Amino acid sequence: MSAFVSQSLEPGSFEAPASGTFCIGFSAKRAVLEPQIRSLRLVADEDEVLDISTLQREFPTVLVERAGSCNPHDVVIDDFAWRGAFDFCPFDETIAQARSSSIAVRGIDAAGVACEVMARYQRLVVRRNRASSTVLFDAVLDAHAALFDSSDPVIETDFEHALDTWQWMLRMDADAGLVPQLAALFHDVDRLAGDTQERIEHRAHRSLDGAPMKEGGERAASVLRLAGVAEQDVVRVRDLIAGRVQGEKDAALLDDADGLSFLSLLSPRYADYFGLAQTRRKATFTLGRLSPAAREKVALLRLRPDVDRLVQSA
Repeated sequence: MSAFVSQSLEPGSFEAPASGTFCIGFSAKRAVLEPQIRSLRLVADEDEVLDISTLQREFPTVLVERAGSCNPHDVVIDDFAWRGAFDFCPFDETIAQARSSSIAVRGIDAAGVACEVMARYQRLVVRRNRASSTVLFDAVLDAHAALFDSSDPVIETDFEHALDTWQWMLRMDADAGLVPQLAALFHDVDRLAGDTQERIEHRAHRSLDGAPMKEGGERAASVLRLAGVAEQDVVRVRDLIAGRVQGEKDAALLDDADGLSFLSLLSPRYADYFGLAQTRRKATFTLGRLSPAAREKVALLRLRPDVDRLVQSA
């Protein structure tokens, strides 16, 4: 664990707190049931000006507060460690092992760093709106999570990307309807049918209505029907996933959410797997998919330095 990214609690001193205050390690699957990041504490000098308006706009369900020091149980991230790091793995490991629902970010640009941190871990916030705050959507989330084997790191990454895409969709459109939210969750479900060690993402753009996308759409439709989703909504979700819906708001929203999730969450692993030349092509394609409003969100991300250079050049 990094010296600058830590669970403040000393080893051996943990006591079971009141219900709902702590987690036994953050998990995307547990986050489906209950949000695991609930609050952000910004730790800065009293004379430091902190603008939290962006944080409040982007993450309205998270409590943001200013403090003079960290609490004993906070997950602590220092601004210079976050901004100076090439590798996100120490941060990811710390978040995965966290026992607190509060993250403390300390430093001169605590608000800016907190926004970047939350972008990477927003899947643990599980923000919802009216369309997704229903018993039906709970059933869909359970059925969706059951498709993914969390013991396989590649499959677990796919699951995290699905949740992250969903969360990006709600950041782009707080009033997104049921159908696009379901499409965000299931948009890459076709990957589960293949070899997890054999990825085809190096193809910058799968052909519309291609076989994998059709299979993914049909698999999603089967799961949604069993969960009790109305048939007209099932068909619409299937067609969105299969690429049959083009030039419409829901399709553009899904493209934005998927593209932003790739940049903010998947791009480091993609670069390691496929190399920088292909990552440059992928970054160029991804930015080209994004709407002007989505491109503005890229400025709120902390990209890995090598990926950031490729994005800037694209």
